[in-house]
Amino acid sequence: MASINPTKTVSYKNIGDLSIPMDIYIPKNAHKAPILLWFHGGGLLQGRRDTIAPHMRAGVEKYKYIAISADYRLAPQVGVAEILEDVRDCIAFIRTELPSILGHSVDVSRLAVSGSSAGGYLALLAGLYVDPKPKVIVPIYPITDPLGTFFTTPQSIPEGKHAASKDEMAAYLDPNAPVTTSSGRSPADPRGYMYNYMLRTATLAQLLGIPLNNASAAAPYRISRNIQSHGLPPTYIIHGDADSAVGVEQADEVVGAMVGCGLIVEYERVHGEDHLFDDKVDYENGRLYGFVMRYL
Repeated sequence: MASINPTKTVSYKNIGDLSIPMDIYIPKNAHKAPILLWFHGGGLLQGRRDTIAPHMRAGVEKYKYIAISADYRLAPQVGVAEILEDVRDCIAFIRTELPSILGHSVDVSRLAVSGSSAGGYLALLAGLYVDPKPKVIVPIYPITDPLGTFFTTPQSIPEGKHAASKDEMAAYLDPNAPVTTSSGRSPADPRGYMYNYMLRTATLAQLLGIPLNNASAAAPYRISRNIQSHGLPPTYIIHGDADSAVGVEQADEVVGAMVGCGLIVEYERVHGEDHLFDDKVDYENGRLYGFVMRYL
């Protein structure tokens, strides 16, 4: 599969000196193409927009959508409430400013929102709280409840992966450190170990600024508990049942709530697969993209 690079990169938001960018992938001869907006994973603690999966890049030409991969501010220097504001502002920028940038190549009314892991969590939050809602959302092995059992129980770090100490992560755990929107995955950028640190210490909610002792303040960020009151657009969820980075019960809970509320949901619960299983060059998923294009 040939590498597909962004057509252009623009900033959708500026906060002081901090610019928050998005990469835009445009198919050839695009005319009123729908948009698939994707947010990267990393627990909202690390990650970067150029990790968009090969199948999503390839779909730009195969399915003729415009893919957008957007950065956002990272915790714990900001909380999940501020990150959700980035998501809202990103979608508002797409809907109001992108037509003047891309012209007739785009139809901003046809918007799907996807994301992997923590990005899937952002897709679900967008589905709950962005108005008007996206046409369809596609959470891929998503975090759905930072206060769920998986994230409040210390997890073992798989063999061969670095279990960073608190001292190693001190610069990134400091809530007063400079705010950033991107992190690398090389030893030159130790922030890439934040997710493993969080798993080992069971501190996701704390790092995202979600209070442990205030149920009403935490409630908006627990997805399944808000589905009945806020609804979700048609949703395609994919999650491996051997996921060691986000327990599959996180997706199970949301799917169960959607079914109970009579909402449109399709669940691909993949047997034996761990986290990031779709990040292979030869991975394809016609079922997923068939669902997306049906509702766009």
